[in-house]
Amino acid sequence: MAADDLYRGDHLPQVAADILALPTRQLQRIAVIRIGQLTRGELSGAALEARRGWPDLSDCRKLYFDVRQGGLEVGRGYTPQWRIVYRLTDPPPGPDQRLLLQVVAVGARPRGAVYVEAGDRLGRTPPQRTPIRQPAAPNAGAPARRSLAEAQRAALERASRSVRRRL
Repeated sequence: MAADDLYRGDHLPQVAADILALPTRQLQRIAVIRIGQLTRGELSGAALEARRGWPDLSDCRKLYFDVRQGGLEVGRGYTPQWRIVYRLTDPPPGPDQRLLLQVVAVGARPRGAVYVEAGDRLGRTPPQRTPIRQPAAPNAGAPARRSLAEAQRAALERASRSVRRRL
C-alpha cells in the first residue's frame, strides 16, 4: 500500500518536514513508528477538546511520544514533550469506505506549539483574546479601612511607644 492510500495528502510534505525537524534521529524514528501504528489501528490518541484562546481542533486527536533514558517510554509518571495531531476523515466516494488518517502536525508540546501549527494548517486561527477589564473597586482612591482589631492593635502599639519614650 502506498502512502497516498493511507494518508490524505493535504499536509504530507509539511508533516514530513515536522518529523525531520525533530531534534534527534531517535525521536524521528519514534514519530514514524507511531504514525505507522495509527494507520494500522494499533494505537488511538486522545480526543482534543475546544479550548478558549486556541484554534478549534475538536475534530482532531493527539498522540504523545517521547524518548527517555535511551528507551521508548510513554506516559510513565512524566509528560511526554512531543505530539502528533491527526484526524480521521470521511473516505472519498468509491468502493473503499475506510476512514482516512490525516496527520496534521508533529511537534513540541510546550506552549502548545504543535496545536497552533495544526490550527494554521487547517485554516483555524485562534480567536483574538480581548483583555478582561476588572471593574473598578468602589472608593478606589480612598485609603483601605482597617478592621476594629487592627485599629485597636495599632492604638495599643502607639500608646506603648509613647510610654517607653517617657521612661
